[in-house]
Amino acid sequence: MPTEAQAMVEPTGQGPKNPRVSGVMVQLEMKPLWEEFNQLGTEMIVTKAGRRMFPTFQVKILGMDTLADYALLMDFIPLDDKRYRYAFHSSAWLVAGKADPATPGRVHFHPDSPAKGAQWMRQIVSFDKLKLTNNLMDDNGHIILNSMHRYQPRFHVVFVDPRKDSARYAQENFKSFVFTETQFTAVTAYQNHRITQLKIASNPFAKGFRESDTDSWPMSPRPLLSISAWSRSSLGPCLLKGSAEQEKEASKASASNSRTPTQPHHQLLPAPEVLLAPATYRPLPYQDLYPGAPGHVGIPRARLAPYPLPNIGTDGDQEDPTIPDRLGLLPSSALCLGPSQDSQ
Repeated sequence: MPTEAQAMVEPTGQGPKNPRVSGVMVQLEMKPLWEEFNQLGTEMIVTKAGRRMFPTFQVKILGMDTLADYALLMDFIPLDDKRYRYAFHSSAWLVAGKADPATPGRVHFHPDSPAKGAQWMRQIVSFDKLKLTNNLMDDNGHIILNSMHRYQPRFHVVFVDPRKDSARYAQENFKSFVFTETQFTAVTAYQNHRITQLKIASNPFAKGFRESDTDSWPMSPRPLLSISAWSRSSLGPCLLKGSAEQEKEASKASASNSRTPTQPHHQLLPAPEVLLAPATYRPLPYQDLYPGAPGHVGIPRARLAPYPLPNIGTDGDQEDPTIPDRLGLLPSSALCLGPSQDSQ
């Protein structure tokens, strides 16, 4: 059995431990990655809103009583009473002075606590919900740390004693573990560029920061929508004069382009007809936008004036009206006039 768990942290003069915790052993997961960070000087970001740790603190637990209830928690203790700064010219941390006043001490309970020993030992225990903050007024339960200070995480296994006087046995019902490779410096921004590179390379959630392979990009991506598709969907059956000739020219151009070999990445794009299916796209009628407007005006650009138009009666008996050009509307030759509507 590898002895990955370091020496237990116990107060001076503490008595023996409860048998349900004395045999518990803990193994640190991703130990090689923690050691790699530790050699460079691990840094953990702290923010006002709280930031998760990476690497994430994960452990494998052995030796629990399968039927007993346990609670798992973590806390963070200062490594010393100093404040640090990073010297970029020498790529090293230097002592900058005395430590800031201590932050409020907090512990983070694993959200599954308490649970049976069998459940804890069944799988790796991850503290991926734990967040670090530098907000002294935080009310979200995050761990409060001072930036530019060094800390040591501690992991605690607590036996949930069912006895009524369990408070008397509090000192013997828990066991603590410290892994020296998990110590870090709290920062608001990464100081060592090698730490930044290692986190980007090893964090699966930082793939957006990795360099993309430009060779895999398409050379000339095909537009999702062709001009003819836009014109058909926006104007619908109502076209201005001359559009028929333009559509014929566009069809000739597309026919000539179809003779060129198609790039493989073009085949992965859906056809414009799929993106603008008739069942999901319908031009909004002009009458829906302006109630009371005559149905023969088929283009929203030909908006009616807020006053009655000349040559249009109010008795509803007139035929298709002729709209004078001097009103500033589209000329009548550019409009699609529908059939006349007879009054009832």
